[in-house]
Amino acid sequence: MIYFDNAATTNKKPKEVIEGINYALSNYNFNAGRGSYKEAKKTFKMIEETREKIASLINTSKEKVVFTSSATESLNNIIYGLDLKKEDEVFISPFEHNAVVRTLYKVGVNINYIPFNKEDWSLEKNKFSDLLTLKKPKAIIISHISNVTGFELPYNEIFGLGKGFNTINVLDCAQSFGVYDINKESVDILVFAGHKSLYSLFGIAGYINISNIKLQTYKVGGTGTDSLNLEMPLELPSRYEAGSLNAIGIYSINCAIDFLKKSNFSEIKRELVLYLLKELKKIKGLIIYAPKDYIPRGIVSFNLEGYKADEVGTILSEEFDICVRTGYHCAPIVHDFIDSKKYLGTVRISFSGFNTKEEIDCLINALREM
Repeated sequence: MIYFDNAATTNKKPKEVIEGINYALSNYNFNAGRGSYKEAKKTFKMIEETREKIASLINTSKEKVVFTSSATESLNNIIYGLDLKKEDEVFISPFEHNAVVRTLYKVGVNINYIPFNKEDWSLEKNKFSDLLTLKKPKAIIISHISNVTGFELPYNEIFGLGKGFNTINVLDCAQSFGVYDINKESVDILVFAGHKSLYSLFGIAGYINISNIKLQTYKVGGTGTDSLNLEMPLELPSRYEAGSLNAIGIYSINCAIDFLKKSNFSEIKRELVLYLLKELKKIKGLIIYAPKDYIPRGIVSFNLEGYKADEVGTILSEEFDICVRTGYHCAPIVHDFIDSKKYLGTVRISFSGFNTKEEIDCLINALREM
């Protein structure tokens, strides 16, 4: 099997993570903060060490790191925690995932789209500035890297403009955290996912409240502290961590960060994308969804004339044992922006640092046969 669906989840995990999970099942399979015995205290200490490692990736402090079960839960906690009203204005990009779009839709706020040029995908800065002046938004919520196209949004430019209107700026780093550098200069809250770019497990993720934005408690319950108080405790981060923490998953992130700090996965993925684009451009009738001369960040979407996206995916799977993602990728707005709905979405190739050029050659040969 050749696996090119790493934007959904990184399938191959570092051996350090696999070995760490086995170790954690024996040594950290305890409920941290719920017991006075040494094993529970040891597990609590490991969790705090992991917070520190996560915080160190963007040079902030560990108490700002909140663990959740997924990036989707993180975004729900943040969006509901902002206590948005129906009359509030929120800006998002055309590249956003349904974890943002559906949550904002359910809250009922006014959703506005940041304007990008459809030719070169550049931010239409003057138009955006005018919209900010007109709407005076409460928040801007955008992805660092698009899960459909691999496009890196100019988030600090967008957030910097928003700061003139006191916006709360939320950056979804599900596709980047741990592998790509992140400049937190204008970011208030950052979201990460364990099973994607952090090469760890499903069921563990979180967010970093860099600016200490006051959030309402969306999820409540036991924290192991201040148990006689019917309100959630005020101390951070336990105020936002109701329920038992996933210690096994947290240790998998701990091990993954140690591995990623020694790896050069960002450069490996860049070389893979460059090679893939060079080979794809040789195939007649193939459409690549990226601006001219742009190098996407580890993700490339395309379509093949004469096929729907899902037809390409089915053939690649059944005849060549190649796993790709097809369809709309839980990101509804971008397909209007890139005009891919006629193909029922896109065929997406998303790389891990473990993929190879030889695997790309197999994909290219399969597409040529089609």
